[in-house]
Amino acid sequence: MPQVKYIGATVKTDSINGIGLRWHPGQVRNVTAEVAERLFIYTDTWLGMRDEQPVEAEPIGLAHMQKPVEEPLPVFDFHGMGKDALVTFAQREYNERLDKRLSETTLRHKVIALFGKHQAEAE
Repeated sequence: MPQVKYIGATVKTDSINGIGLRWHPGQVRNVTAEVAERLFIYTDTWLGMRDEQPVEAEPIGLAHMQKPVEEPLPVFDFHGMGKDALVTFAQREYNERLDKRLSETTLRHKVIALFGKHQAEAE
């Protein structure tokens, strides 16, 4: 089990994604091989130690982060909607009143723009 010594002069929180441990100057910890590999890149901050004495019972490893589940975007067939359906959709979903005197293409573009705006705000 690798041991890592922090050789910096000030208190530091490591910037490894999934770890974020607070280290004090001279502190030695048992870590997993994966964490040691990531820390040893920075030779001016971390030093590999021999297994001279046990420091902690269990090595510190990377946190297992769950992948965020991407929710599918709602599917609307704006090109299949007529003028009345587009105006009704804008009123019902976004509380927007559109002028029925506009062309169907213009109404469609306005509804698609509203949809995009509200999807971007939801994220």
